[in-house]
Amino acid sequence: MLDDGLDRLLRLAEAQQAAEDRKVAEVAALIGDNGGPPLDDPFGIGAPWLQYADEADLARLAKLHPRIMRRQKILSDTIAERTKIMKRCIRRMRRARGQN
Repeated sequence: MLDDGLDRLLRLAEAQQAAEDRKVAEVAALIGDNGGPPLDDPFGIGAPWLQYADEADLARLAKLHPRIMRRQKILSDTIAERTKIMKRCIRRMRRARGQN
């Protein structure tokens, strides 16, 4: 009877570890080689001048593009939070005026 309880705990621990391993594998697949999503279109730029970029320019663009993407994401998250606060305050204002 004691062995059944220990076996059950062991199976539970193994299941939890397997779930954690799956989660880590999913995250690792999303990260990619350079810490960002894979780029289908080089740097998201379809500009004609890009074909004239040399190796040094492309290396610099490879560093700048993820930085720009991160900053745009941060900015859009900040604007979304501001909008949420604004809407919440507008609802309070309308309730205070009795406008519902």
